[in-house]
Amino acid sequence: MSSTFRFVIALGMLLGSGCSQARSGTDVSPPSSPKTAVADHTTMQHADVHRYLQGLADRGEFRGVVLVAQGDRMVHRAAYGMADQEAGLANAPETAFLIGSLTKSFTAVTVMQLVEEGKLDLQAPISRYLPGLDRRLGDRLTLHLLLRQRSGLPTHLERIAPQGDEQVTSADILALINRADLGFEPDARHEYSNLNYHLAALVIEAATGRPFADVLRERTFMPLGMTRSGLQGGGQRPSHRAKGYSRGLMGWDNDENNMTYTLGSGDIHASADDLLRWSRALDDPTYLSHASRNAMFDGGSEADGWYGYGFRIQPYLRPDGSSGRLVRHGGSMDGFLSNLHRYLDDDLTVIVLGNQRPFEVREITRRVKQVAMHMPVDAGKGE
Repeated sequence: MSSTFRFVIALGMLLGSGCSQARSGTDVSPPSSPKTAVADHTTMQHADVHRYLQGLADRGEFRGVVLVAQGDRMVHRAAYGMADQEAGLANAPETAFLIGSLTKSFTAVTVMQLVEEGKLDLQAPISRYLPGLDRRLGDRLTLHLLLRQRSGLPTHLERIAPQGDEQVTSADILALINRADLGFEPDARHEYSNLNYHLAALVIEAATGRPFADVLRERTFMPLGMTRSGLQGGGQRPSHRAKGYSRGLMGWDNDENNMTYTLGSGDIHASADDLLRWSRALDDPTYLSHASRNAMFDGGSEADGWYGYGFRIQPYLRPDGSSGRLVRHGGSMDGFLSNLHRYLDDDLTVIVLGNQRPFEVREITRRVKQVAMHMPVDAGKGE
């Protein structure tokens, strides 16, 4: 059994044992641990993180779940605010949230798994896999360009046609993309586009002969024990998933996207626990080879958006003043914001999932990292 999957099993035991659970407006008991220096340090980290987040929740500036882990040690895992304010249901540590563009990281990982199996070629024109794609696009674009966000395609499908309430299929999305024009020569520069990952998901479906949702379930969610994760698509909201809210004139209103328009770029829901399992699995060669992981974590410059394959890779400030390597992605959609940050050189993972928009997800992530690492409040701005 690999070290990562031993971690996943241990994590499941830890989460099932009642690790710190909180709701907005209630006290949080620190994790119970032997009275050792490590346990005392963890308790202090947990209390400091909770104090900061509870203050935000009390002011209506955050609702959701935050999880912090350092190596195999759970530092903080707690929920704040309401999952369903109409029904009076509070968020819980196990609550799932729509993760928006963090979905792109899952899409990229699946592409790399299929590359390892010889089913896809990063450098081949994607017309090889999608003969229905207009040749002026398919013959000029590759998976490498799509994953690195260097295609020249428009940013959103809404730039091509208004998004309605109707349910759309993979074939519908391909037909919409066929109407797109390239804004610049492929590989000329970085420009973030959801269409890149719509196409990557369509290529995955073509290579496997399976719907994207089934591929993710069979390759990732089931083997990693991600029992509170899935693809939303056009189905009903699972009972364990929070509702999304946006601030209106009279308070917070329920607000969510038509998820069928987000194939491969924003259609996953997941819990913080499941995201930690998946993040750890990226280090396990039985799930993703080290060569694939290194290729994914090979980002460009700041001018290139720090973008690798489905992740942003950039410097971060460490407690000793040196520079470390941060691997991250986030997501933003109607009613939801998310962040997954892995501070590799300190083996620290910070996961922020929220079901209200707006809130300062990047600032919260940075502040939680600072508190967990006992750094000054103004340290590491821009991370």
